[in-house]
Amino acid sequence: MRVPPFYERPTVKRFFAGIILGVIIGWFFFIYQYGQVYEGLVFRISEQQAIINELQDDIDLLRSEQSRLNEENQKKLTVQEIDIQFSNDRRLRLNQLTLLDLKQQALTELQYIKRKDIETVSNMNELMISNLENKVFRAGDKRYQLEVEHVHLYTTVRIFVKIIPSNS
Repeated sequence: MRVPPFYERPTVKRFFAGIILGVIIGWFFFIYQYGQVYEGLVFRISEQQAIINELQDDIDLLRSEQSRLNEENQKKLTVQEIDIQFSNDRRLRLNQLTLLDLKQQALTELQYIKRKDIETVSNMNELMISNLENKVFRAGDKRYQLEVEHVHLYTTVRIFVKIIPSNS
């Protein structure tokens, strides 16, 4: 048995010609779409590169300005942070919530020294200590007083205090 020669019929020739023509048109459509997407991506990448360069210049400008401000601030240091540490919290066996409440109340009392220069704070040292020692702090249903043991002044003011249960 032999295979009939379909390639001689005009309908088969038209069918194969349509397939070849469809493949060619599809390939050109694919190339066109790929080119459009690739062009969009190249444009987006160049746009992002321009933004990156602009932001890098801004970062360099801010860093140079920051270093200039740091040099300026070295001449006139200010208090940036207040840290209160309790020396006898373990001996009194106070819970963490009570300690946190006492610390927050003491920090609220000393809020006025933040952003002041260190020279001014050192001149107000006695006022700061008496402000803490003369105040009665409430934590829960109990009252406490603080006794200042040490004060370290720099950009971070560290105050070491002793907790004294108050009777009044």
